[in-house]
Amino acid sequence: MGLAYNVVYEERTGTELRLASDSSDDLSTGPRLRMPDILLQTPDSLWLTPSSLPRRPLNRFQLPGAEGVPLMPVIYGQPGGTGQYIESEQGGIYLGIDIFGSSLFMLARYEELVIRDRDRLDRFPAKQSLAYLESFLHRPIINEYVELLWQLMKQLWPELRRRLREPNIRISHDVDFPYYVYGRNRLRMVRDILMDLVRRGDIESSWKKAKMLYKARRNLAWDPYNTFSWLMDLSEQAGIRSAFYFITEETKPGIDGNYAIDDPVIQQLLREIHTRGHEIGLHPSYNTYLNPARIHSQFQKLKEIAAANDITQQSWGGRQHYLRWRAPDTWQFWEDAGLQYDSTLSFADRAGFRCGVCYEYPVFNLRTGQALALRERPLLVMDQTILHPEYMGLTHEQAYETIRHFYVECMKYRGDFTLLWHNSQLLKSSERDVYRKCLEMLGQRTGGSLSRGNEPERRGLNSEQEGRGISLENCLSDPLERRA
Repeated sequence: MGLAYNVVYEERTGTELRLASDSSDDLSTGPRLRMPDILLQTPDSLWLTPSSLPRRPLNRFQLPGAEGVPLMPVIYGQPGGTGQYIESEQGGIYLGIDIFGSSLFMLARYEELVIRDRDRLDRFPAKQSLAYLESFLHRPIINEYVELLWQLMKQLWPELRRRLREPNIRISHDVDFPYYVYGRNRLRMVRDILMDLVRRGDIESSWKKAKMLYKARRNLAWDPYNTFSWLMDLSEQAGIRSAFYFITEETKPGIDGNYAIDDPVIQQLLREIHTRGHEIGLHPSYNTYLNPARIHSQFQKLKEIAAANDITQQSWGGRQHYLRWRAPDTWQFWEDAGLQYDSTLSFADRAGFRCGVCYEYPVFNLRTGQALALRERPLLVMDQTILHPEYMGLTHEQAYETIRHFYVECMKYRGDFTLLWHNSQLLKSSERDVYRKCLEMLGQRTGGSLSRGNEPERRGLNSEQEGRGISLENCLSDPLERRA
């Protein structure tokens, strides 16, 4: 929240918030805000076991004065003496949500260390997550919790002020296949064209690929996957800095792209991206998510190529190929490799708030009990997730409305909206129309330039609600120290 604070450890069953005066550190007087402490009171023998997971179905309650607003689900919590989740009591207020424990559960992906179900690509599926099962995957539940906490704190201590948080829009592009003709002979191209035409009924894509059969194969200006200039043009018009994540090593033939990072054409592309002010990042290949040595070597390779092309950046990050990731191991491997941020965490099969939050946050290793320097930038929407028939299979209009929904949710909390759209997912004019419409929406709402500090449109925020910038470090590091 941007507030100075001290942590006092005492033998108690819950958590109390008190305000220390400027003249005294005595916390025994004045109003208090009490909350239950449930997850972090779990006995060591039950920690990271099914017995420690939230009990389903979750309890829900109506926020006071918020009729018509969806009920608030309680991940971990306990109602007060009158059976309510918000109660006035002598000396303060009782809030029956274990906000610190619930935040840890979502942010550190606690359930993914307990539940062993995985899809055919060894990914944790949305349909096994508490957020999906309890129908709040479309809501940034931790932001909602912290906003509720802030409102109650303001009731007790009206003089409190918090730091205004700047919202961010983060658009990224995983470069799996930079150019269609790379790695494809004419026979393979003919087969692709027939598949598009006969099996998918996609005349437009088949025609764009067919044109590459009779054009010079190195005339990449006509390549249907070569959408980089177009993507950068749209981002620049909207005042957004895009990120392009590159694969540097093949670990699974046919899956890990169709290019080599040291190809002169690829290096020219890297230089162009950098010169235009956009970001370059790492896209660790298919079989790296449990291989720390390969993540490290692939990152070193990217930095070597960048240095050879006079490309420097203040920070480096990226996203795992195919969103293959495991808690907390992959985070730890990224940390050990020297990367500054990851943006993998969205479910492949459902768009939404996998981590329950629309803020970047520092990650925590639940196995070692250590806070990491690595930061997570949760991914909210991936093109394949919303369009592919194996996943959500939305129409293009539904896809746009889904993207718009998540953007609006993020801006309610002055959060970070993150969208992944592959450069190779723009063959159809309808796909380009959806993407262009999204970027036009973002550009209109930001006044065309986030970088100049223009703020996205905010609906229904008053002066007391503007400062939604709440630090999530406290939700991770301080509570876990109590278990150490």
